[in-house]
Amino acid sequence: MSAYRPVRQLNHYYKSNDAFKKWIRANEQWFKQNPDVFNQMLRNPKMVNLFTDLMIMNSPRIDKKLKKWRRNQR
Repeated sequence: MSAYRPVRQLNHYYKSNDAFKKWIRANEQWFKQNPDVFNQMLRNPKMVNLFTDLMIMNSPRIDKKLKKWRRNQR
C-alpha cells in the first residue's frame, strides 16, 4: 500500500488551517441566518453541488474578505 495518502494530508491541512476554520464558521453563521436556504440544500442534492461550485468560483473573493477581516481583527 502506498504511503501517499492525499485525503489524510488534506484533512490534516484543513484541521490546522485557521483561515479555513474561519471560512467554515462564516458558512455556518450564514446558514443559521438563512435556514430556508439550508433546508432547501438538504432536500435537493443538486443544490449542494451548486453551492460548492459557487464557493469555488468565488474563492478568490472569499479569500480577500478573510484577509481583510484578519487585518481588521488585529
